[in-house]
Amino acid sequence: MLHFEVDVSPSYFGFPVEALLWLEVAPAALGEVTQALSQHAAVAFAAVITGRASVFAMVQCRDTGALYDYLAGELGSLAGIGRMESAIVQRRAKRAGPLLLPAMAERAPRFAPRGRSTGPAGSDDA
Repeated sequence: MLHFEVDVSPSYFGFPVEALLWLEVAPAALGEVTQALSQHAAVAFAAVITGRASVFAMVQCRDTGALYDYLAGELGSLAGIGRMESAIVQRRAKRAGPLLLPAMAERAPRFAPRGRSTGPAGSDDA
């Protein structure tokens, strides 16, 4: 079976504002909060994590006004969230997923194992 995954910037679909959220959620409310996040249109990814925050989420919005509306409205109305930190993504260097050719071929010499040739196959580089 062949499986394709395409990773396209949300800005191409009118959602140029990306924000990362760290939520401190009461343990008894984790199920309810994560279930609600899974239904929010703005949430692209959410996970339960360890550390000071217990939930991490990535949201995508049309503009900073829409981000504010989401944080103050839909997210803010969820019971059990004690504290939230957010960071707007200024520039993404790489999205999730593999690095595809030809970019991989250009990067390969920088990450070659020590003592191995990084030249083309059949070359005498050592």
